[in-house]
Amino acid sequence: MAWFGFINGLIATIIGIRYALFFPFPETFLSFSYVFLATLTHFITLHYLPLVIILVPIAWITSSRLLCFSLAVIFSAIVNSLLILDTNFFAENQFHISLITFLIFESSTYWIMGLQLVIALIFEVFIGLEVFKKIDAQKSRGSHGFVLASVVILFWLYVQGTHIWADATYQNSITTFTRYLPMYRPIHAKRDLAKMGLIDSDDLRQIRTSDRRSLSELNYPTQDLMCDVDQGENLNVLLVVIDALRPDIISAEITPNLYTFKKENSSFNNHFTGGTSSRMGMFSIFYGIPTTYWRIFHDNLEPAALIRQLQSDNYRIKAISSSGLGSPGLLDRTALASVEDINLKSLETSQKESNRSVTRQWIEHLNSNFNQKQSSFTFLHFDPPIDDVDELINVSVPKRFNNVGDKSHQEEVAKYIASVQFVDNQIGIFLDNFSERGLDENTILIITSDHGYELNDYNTGYYGHSSNYSPAQMRVPLFIKWPGKQPSVIDRLTSHNDLSPTIMNSVLGCKNSSLDFSSGYSLFDKKPWQFIVAGSYDSFAIISPERTITSFGGYYEVRDENYKLTQLSEDDKDLIQSAMLEMKRFYK
Repeated sequence: MAWFGFINGLIATIIGIRYALFFPFPETFLSFSYVFLATLTHFITLHYLPLVIILVPIAWITSSRLLCFSLAVIFSAIVNSLLILDTNFFAENQFHISLITFLIFESSTYWIMGLQLVIALIFEVFIGLEVFKKIDAQKSRGSHGFVLASVVILFWLYVQGTHIWADATYQNSITTFTRYLPMYRPIHAKRDLAKMGLIDSDDLRQIRTSDRRSLSELNYPTQDLMCDVDQGENLNVLLVVIDALRPDIISAEITPNLYTFKKENSSFNNHFTGGTSSRMGMFSIFYGIPTTYWRIFHDNLEPAALIRQLQSDNYRIKAISSSGLGSPGLLDRTALASVEDINLKSLETSQKESNRSVTRQWIEHLNSNFNQKQSSFTFLHFDPPIDDVDELINVSVPKRFNNVGDKSHQEEVAKYIASVQFVDNQIGIFLDNFSERGLDENTILIITSDHGYELNDYNTGYYGHSSNYSPAQMRVPLFIKWPGKQPSVIDRLTSHNDLSPTIMNSVLGCKNSSLDFSSGYSLFDKKPWQFIVAGSYDSFAIISPERTITSFGGYYEVRDENYKLTQLSEDDKDLIQSAMLEMKRFYK
């Protein structure tokens, strides 16, 4: 079976060469060897390991060679047929198939798939018979399987070691190949290398981002930006993101400072993030496009169009994060890849002190730049210290979160409330300084969150985020203080996809349609979204006001407006088709 798996791995590699053909031709021997050996070892492993894992136990239980032969043939035929299908799909869409994509195929596609599978089965039977004949004939002379496996393992170690080094040193000519191979998950160890003192992330980032080469895979923006900052409002922008902040937790009792700010300024009461993880939520804030693009922007170290335009208009950019702008958000490799002097790690060893340090460093930044006339864009990130809260005895849990008799639930809710109250105190200090410096007159102040935070809202046992796409994890607050605009309460659907167009069109004077660089509209266009494509680490969801269709790769689920499981309808297929078009629009 090992030889059969190896030969099918070679066949899959030949099929998989088409993936590599879409990748810009490697200019160095290192990147060429990585692309070639990554393709080879990945597809050999894709065939070899499942055959060993599945068939070895069966061989122990039964001595039927026919059963093992049949299973190996069927497995290999299915895998290679799917690879042929995926290469064609990838060529057109620039992303790989998942179960949800089968829903939009024409009936003719299924007929072709069936015929292709029959041909593959016949071919695999022939290959299998020849392999077993050769093995039987060579039994007396021994097997070279051990040597072959050793060579493949050595190649695999070389590939993984190269990727670990490239990922840690910002070598995007190598890391960007990751998305080309289906189910390919190379090893990352940047944080471990930094902890061992083998690399200095800050120095390496500064060196690599300064000589970054885009591999030209993106069509982003789809049109050249036509912006004239003198035609815009030319205001400073101050973006404050409070991690994992639920909109319904903001009240006079729990968060008096945020509550007062909400009442005195524009409040968007039906606002959604673009992701349930920090990584994807932040991506949607800065880019305003489906988070399914995250990987290619990360691997190409491609900043957000908003940041590029701010730099082009000579804005002074400052970013401070309590937990660091490196992992898990990885803004150092995405939206802020072109911004120098950002903190990649936590500001302090204590979560509370890190949040205090954000406020302190912002005030120090104001002091050192107070007399400068240069316009500024400032990004402040507070991360509620859920794991660093004090005694919970005095924390009052609102009745809607009360679950009498469930002590662990009460503690989870109390910890969350206490951590948000701590950040609200910092927001109070921040807002006092904001007003005292007279920033109200020339600075747009935006307060929002990267994602929500579930507190067992649906009796499913979920706490936190990144676990599903329920409203508890998708809805976030959005409050805006905009000089010259009257405060208002907006109840229509808005999303993080609308933030970038709002700033670029109104502040930076960009004349482009917002769809040239985002999937949203300016908040002042009063256009509610029809659907958004949101993501987490290993899944994505197509969310409309009536449906949430979530793809987990090998399976999908459909939920209604109350987040209850339901069945797929014909209208949902149209929704999936529209989302797929948006998910490939920014590829070349």
